[in-house]
Amino acid sequence: MRRFIVASQEIVRDRVQIRGPEFHHLKHVLRLAVGATVEVCDEHGTAYQGVIRGIAHDAAEVALTQGTAAEPRSFRLTLAQSVLKRPAMDLVMEKTTELGVHAIVPFVSERTVARIPPEKYAERTARWQRIAHAAAKQSGSPPPTIHPPVSLSEALRDMPENARKILFWEGEDGLHIKRFARTERDCRSLYVMVGPEGGFATHEVEAARRTGFVSVSLGGTVLRAETASLAAVSVCRFLWGDVLFLPLP
Repeated sequence: MRRFIVASQEIVRDRVQIRGPEFHHLKHVLRLAVGATVEVCDEHGTAYQGVIRGIAHDAAEVALTQGTAAEPRSFRLTLAQSVLKRPAMDLVMEKTTELGVHAIVPFVSERTVARIPPEKYAERTARWQRIAHAAAKQSGSPPPTIHPPVSLSEALRDMPENARKILFWEGEDGLHIKRFARTERDCRSLYVMVGPEGGFATHEVEAARRTGFVSVSLGGTVLRAETASLAAVSVCRFLWGDVLFLPLP
């Protein structure tokens, strides 16, 4: 069954309007017609089955026949990711969506290689949202919130003061993520920060620590930036995540 993602405010009683890129995909790519059965998901993960009742020039109306609320997740994971070069950043957006992150905060740090002009922020954020939505449709995960790029200092400032926060750093040799997890068994919400291709500068790690971040290591192997992001998210979902990633006793 074809799946489409809509904003919850588009759902009114037993009807929903599919607009924008999702409508383009429905009409011009899949060429679905009135009477086709589809699945519609909102940003909260609630899934509905429905039937297309009308197709206009800018929207399709779907009559909803049944809905299934998403089971609440016991673990919320936010990824703060330094902006990477386009292929690598696109990969991170896609795969971490499949792995179930709730939000992604792109930031620019001292050694960030890919510099996006501020006037391109909205365009690039929209691209990342499209990638995340496509990944969510394929995987069945709710689409994460994709924030516009910010500076590292803004990213640190905007994170909740009392949240659990970890920064993966190749220069950390005293605290492995596995040892950190032993002291933080009951973790329901976690902010994870991963640096750029050149890694974090030492003063950036110190600034993060002053805002409550704990620096941890993934091990002795030096990973590419995008590999580190996927490994970090996977490990955190395994250690603290829901039933898809059961932790070891």
